[in-house]
Amino acid sequence: MKRLLVAALAALALAGTMLQSANAAVSGRWAIIPWTYSGQTDVTLRLEYTQTEDGHHGFSSWSSNVALADAGIPADKLRGPIGPVSFTLTREPGSFACVGSAGEGSGAGQFTYTPNGHFDDALASRGLGRPAFEQSLQLAIAGATLAFIDQIRGSAKSATIADIVRVIQHGVNPAYIADLNATGYHVTSLDQLERMRDHGVSIGFIKAVQSAGFRNLSPEDLVRLADHGVREGFINDMRAAGYTNVTADQLVTLRDHGISSHFIADLASAGYKNLSIDDLIALRDHGVNVAFVDRLKSHGYTNLSVHDLIRLRDAGI
Repeated sequence: MKRLLVAALAALALAGTMLQSANAAVSGRWAIIPWTYSGQTDVTLRLEYTQTEDGHHGFSSWSSNVALADAGIPADKLRGPIGPVSFTLTREPGSFACVGSAGEGSGAGQFTYTPNGHFDDALASRGLGRPAFEQSLQLAIAGATLAFIDQIRGSAKSATIADIVRVIQHGVNPAYIADLNATGYHVTSLDQLERMRDHGVSIGFIKAVQSAGFRNLSPEDLVRLADHGVREGFINDMRAAGYTNVTADQLVTLRDHGISSHFIADLASAGYKNLSIDDLIALRDHGVNVAFVDRLKSHGYTNLSVHDLIRLRDAGI
């Protein structure tokens, strides 16, 4: 079964399907594979196409976990024996006429995309104009809806079709907006939406940060946390170590300076408990660790201040 699907995909890739003129159909490739963590309810749907213009080739692809009912293919065709299939995947901006092979849980083949004129008319009636063919295709691949576009324009009234396509290309889709709203983040800047997606601020990341006690962070705070590797585990470690009232900036600083829960615990075991964040950073930056403290104690230097520890370390003691 796997060999059949791989061969089908390879043959389709060699076909080098490309975009045609603005009013013609476009051919591309589709693939459906089981989503391992969902049991029998969801699948991973992949849509891709190649564009050739002035001798240059461009490749675009999109994949997402969707309910089997939203993948377009009948369940009995996907789960039955391998054989030829044809089905239509319908989205508001247009429809994908799909042909290929499927069975035993997977499938692959070609699609032909046709825009929905009524959707284009609705965009024009909103003052957005009619989308170019490739814009329509990208809107359809991402699952854009009129409600989604109205939502985007409600937040950014000057948004154009090009703006909407751009944020979609950065991974902003109806599901992301809806999930953001559910977590309490009503982001109104298209640029900020792009930054959040580009910097790995997923819904799972937001929920993890919120579950760790940070529920009122700004979108820019979330971007900074993601950029600096501050995740739920690190936040929980700091809270368990007694640092429950730290800000997002302080978490970033602690992470950047390599302050770990082990470092804090080692210092506490040596008698240096409840240190300020500034003291923790200063000790770490100057190379003061529990081994150095123990060595000083073995020579009779006990109950030294943080300042003294740093001074002796800097002196090469």
